[in-house]
Amino acid sequence: MARADGRRGASGRGGPHREDDVARIRARFKRLGPQQRALILAIRPFSDEQGRFDRDRWAEAFASSEPKIIHAVIGVTGTFERLINHLNGMLSTGARLVQLPVAGGESAPSAPAVINAVRDDGGLTSRQADILVRLNRTRNHLQHASLDVQADELHADIELLLKTLKRLVKSYVEWLARHDVQLLPKRLD
Repeated sequence: MARADGRRGASGRGGPHREDDVARIRARFKRLGPQQRALILAIRPFSDEQGRFDRDRWAEAFASSEPKIIHAVIGVTGTFERLINHLNGMLSTGARLVQLPVAGGESAPSAPAVINAVRDDGGLTSRQADILVRLNRTRNHLQHASLDVQADELHADIELLLKTLKRLVKSYVEWLARHDVQLLPKRLD
């Protein structure tokens, strides 16, 4: 089905590529919950008596030279990076599935380019897009300039991810549904 902007909607694109993309997204959905729970489990050693991720405990551990503590910190940072990569993969696959122009090039677009394209197509609010761009920036710093990452910045971003993940995913599912991509089973009322 053609749209006013010249793109064909997802319902106009059938065949094995569409089904592969939908299957890929569904597989990612199955992994998203366990990865979120893994992050919650990884931050537990840095939590206070009430179970809240403690900024001071985290900062002390983040600066530690003790191998056991470094190992625990890497569990948190690695799981955070993995969750962000997971979200990026879902967004990229969704952009390709609904045939956003950003996904049509020869090379893979940057995460911020995909995030902004999904936002422009109504899949994310401006605030959600800003959050994802911020989380991607932190992920990139962890991967490429880890010595420059500040413990309090990462602490804030981990909390932000955990706080906003459910709403981000809800927006994503609703966006794809508007493109006739049904990821979740329809509810019987």
